[in-house]
Amino acid sequence: MNETPAAKTIIISGVNLVEAGPLAVFKDCLNNIRQRKSEELTVIALVNSTALFSEFSNSNIIFIEYPEVKKRWFSRLVFEYYTCIDISKKHKPDVWLALHDITPNVVAKKRIVYCHNPSPFYKISLREALLEKSFFAFNLLYKFLYGINIQKNDFVVVQQSWIRDYFIKQYHVKNVIVAYPNVNVTAPRSKGLQQQKTTYRFLYPAFPRVFKNFELLFEAADQLQNAIPNFEIIVTFKGNENKYASHLLKKYGHITQIKFIGIQPRENVYKLYEECDCLVFPSKLETWGLPITEMKAYNKPIMVADCQYAHETVGFYDKACFFDPTKHIYLTKLMQNAINNTLVYNKTAFTLPKEPFTQSWQQLFDYFL
Repeated sequence: MNETPAAKTIIISGVNLVEAGPLAVFKDCLNNIRQRKSEELTVIALVNSTALFSEFSNSNIIFIEYPEVKKRWFSRLVFEYYTCIDISKKHKPDVWLALHDITPNVVAKKRIVYCHNPSPFYKISLREALLEKSFFAFNLLYKFLYGINIQKNDFVVVQQSWIRDYFIKQYHVKNVIVAYPNVNVTAPRSKGLQQQKTTYRFLYPAFPRVFKNFELLFEAADQLQNAIPNFEIIVTFKGNENKYASHLLKKYGHITQIKFIGIQPRENVYKLYEECDCLVFPSKLETWGLPITEMKAYNKPIMVADCQYAHETVGFYDKACFFDPTKHIYLTKLMQNAINNTLVYNKTAFTLPKEPFTQSWQQLFDYFL
């Protein structure tokens, strides 16, 4: 007689993930785990707010809120190093998956940390530090915080090969998995005849952070408006989100072609992908760059900063252009060519990472469960 496998308990901690790409990764993780049929699982998700996960209301996932964790750093550290051990002793998890970089103090059969904060990999300037003091603090602290307890993990998960190389060198860990985010995007098929558009629309969906390099895009717009006025650049912030956003609005708000539409829910961003003609992504630092992956599903042009993360994220795609992220003249020319329908794409040079390597949450969970 075959014995029924014992039920497993997995705790997935994402109390600090409340917006944009990190929240999308968290939701994709939960979507996959609830669809697994091969194991009997009890899934407990530690979140900032259950309101962010309303689409899971009919699932078997148990959500526990910790809204105070994100209010101050002291609360976050208390949660990671004191609260989590009490949670683990109470629920006795087989697997603890920490989705927000820091390795918590827990008791579990298997411990995994998912590292995606790019702060330690960026050389921040004094000007940028003054514009975004919180990122400057992350830049100083995260290299240290990443290292605490990291050797206690059964697996360390990162999103790209170059980050794995960094972790192996910096923290002397060997069990590092490169796990590509697998975001399921079904590009809608437009119904009826397409109207002839007279305005070419560029899109950059990103939260205003200093490394996102909005200045380069806006300087290109300033140059381009004098030669070709019939274009728009849509950015997903209003200018009141933080000091850096206010700086951008004050300096570039006079350029009528720039549309500051505010932070958008994920479904609205998908609609923007459909409506716009081209994605521009001048960010100087990413651990992945989710909009690049999402826009590829729409088979539209993508202009990406020629940085370490970019080629691995773009992968095999025949409508990509790479540009120098330090000089707006190159981006201006690409945007002009796009408007004039004379854009020439770059050939992508890309090699898949060495093992251990996964391309889906299903493959990643196969390592753990």
